[in-house]
Amino acid sequence: MEKNRELLLKGLPIAPGLVIGKSLVWKHKKIQPDGRIVPENERDRELANFHRTREVMLRDLKKVKRNLPSRITRFIDFQVAILGDREFIKDVEYLIKEKGRTAEYAVFQAIEDRMDELLKSGIEYYRDRAKELETLYFDFVSYLRDEDKREVIGEDVVLFADDVTIEESIRIVNSNVKAVVLQEGGKTSHAAIILRDYKIPAVFGVGDFTDKVKNGDTVIINGWKGEVIINPRKTTLERFQKLVERYREEARGLFEIKELPTATTDGRGITLMANIDLPEEIDLVLEEGAHGIGLFRTELLFYEYGDDEREQEEIYRSICEKVYPFPCIIRAFDLGGDKVIKGYREKNPFLGLRGIRLLLEEEDRFRKQIRAILRANTKGNVKFMIPMVTTLWEVKRARAIFREEADSLSKKENIHLPDFGIMVEVPSVALTIDNIAPYIDFVSIGTNDLTQYTLAVDRRNSRVSYLFQHTHPAILRLIKKVVDSGRDHSFRVGVCGEISSDPVGIILLVGLGVGELSLTPSLVLQTKKLIRKVSMEEVENLANNALSMADGDEVNAMVMEFLKKKVPGIVEKYGHF
Repeated sequence: MEKNRELLLKGLPIAPGLVIGKSLVWKHKKIQPDGRIVPENERDRELANFHRTREVMLRDLKKVKRNLPSRITRFIDFQVAILGDREFIKDVEYLIKEKGRTAEYAVFQAIEDRMDELLKSGIEYYRDRAKELETLYFDFVSYLRDEDKREVIGEDVVLFADDVTIEESIRIVNSNVKAVVLQEGGKTSHAAIILRDYKIPAVFGVGDFTDKVKNGDTVIINGWKGEVIINPRKTTLERFQKLVERYREEARGLFEIKELPTATTDGRGITLMANIDLPEEIDLVLEEGAHGIGLFRTELLFYEYGDDEREQEEIYRSICEKVYPFPCIIRAFDLGGDKVIKGYREKNPFLGLRGIRLLLEEEDRFRKQIRAILRANTKGNVKFMIPMVTTLWEVKRARAIFREEADSLSKKENIHLPDFGIMVEVPSVALTIDNIAPYIDFVSIGTNDLTQYTLAVDRRNSRVSYLFQHTHPAILRLIKKVVDSGRDHSFRVGVCGEISSDPVGIILLVGLGVGELSLTPSLVLQTKKLIRKVSMEEVENLANNALSMADGDEVNAMVMEFLKKKVPGIVEKYGHF
């Protein structure tokens, strides 16, 4: 690589923010477990090493846990549970005593067996859990060999690493690191959740950066876009320095509008709610001033508690009580597609058994979730929504099951019946929404899937992703159809797709008459600020013009021109915020 050449890395946007700093590169040593066979007279010593190391790790993990909020300690609980698991301990003891393996190899084998089971699923959530098991092994060997841990050197660095353990994530938070870039990692990993919680900008999944960045390089991190610029040119650096300063000024002013209404300059009110995947995100929702949960995606709960009705109930109740008096819209398990479950592998999963289709086939699990949600609605602010609807029959059948469970529970308990709604994610539902209207209280338009199914584009396919435009006139016309039907039939209409995190999309949605937007919690105040700078008359004119245009590029160009005049810098700085 040419020395100091500007280089752009793309990854997953994990935690928002804009940072310029100097890099510090961490790399885990490639740990090869000691694979020798231990003579019988040394096996007791290996066994004692295993138990001693396990006990020291448990002691240290519990010590770290003491001063952390409960939303973070569950990651430590995961490691504590593994180290204390009788089956895990028995497997390691067997490998040492009967097979003559070293303590570190026995732990490696026992953990690898469990990782293999998780990785076979192909599910991101399980891949993240497998990665946590791998870091547990690294920690175990470091303790066993009494090796030094990686240290954060000084403050204000941008940390680059292949991955970080839970303990390292906590040390990063306590060391005033400016931002974190990981070679791997997903949105549900412990590191992602901890960094988001402590508002440390982060980008994960940038790939191998071994030959691309070294200690002390100047780097720019854009946590909104998932971009990392290494050794920026002078002009690039100057541009981002101005943006960072502007960001700091705006960040200071954002909380000044937290308690102000979200309304256009001519008084049209808009409700801003938040999308969440995990219970731990609820505190950020409250901090950012969102008026409730517009979409609680429950798929991650399914992997742990799909058959545990009582545990689901406790989680739902806790979240809904925290956001009271604002609403909490809980979406039923949206499985299938890219969220695979055992026994449902298909050649074309996005056109197969997914969403409500799968739930109606897995009716017992569907009923368990419904009962958990009904019992959790102690404050009366829960709303229930079914995913991936394509026909009126699915709505009728799901609603009938919902009412049957409510009627059954109400004979024994005091039940508040939640509103019943659907996701609008396919053109067939948008076009026949007038027929579905008598059976629903609200809809949430999922523009990611609606765009995918309308334009026949897989946005994750890099060869055709340029065609994925959620501001395409065809999508806007479908949204308008649903909004008009909501007004005519008195059901509420919200939007929860990525379009709600796009300044262009926000302008168009408000102009089309959408009254509720649900988005990433960290973008709520930015969105409020944008809406408070425009008038309803202006955005209605833009939306009406967009409906008659030929393609999304034309629409984007028109709205971008408006934004550059009305809100200078917002598009350059954030892109999709």
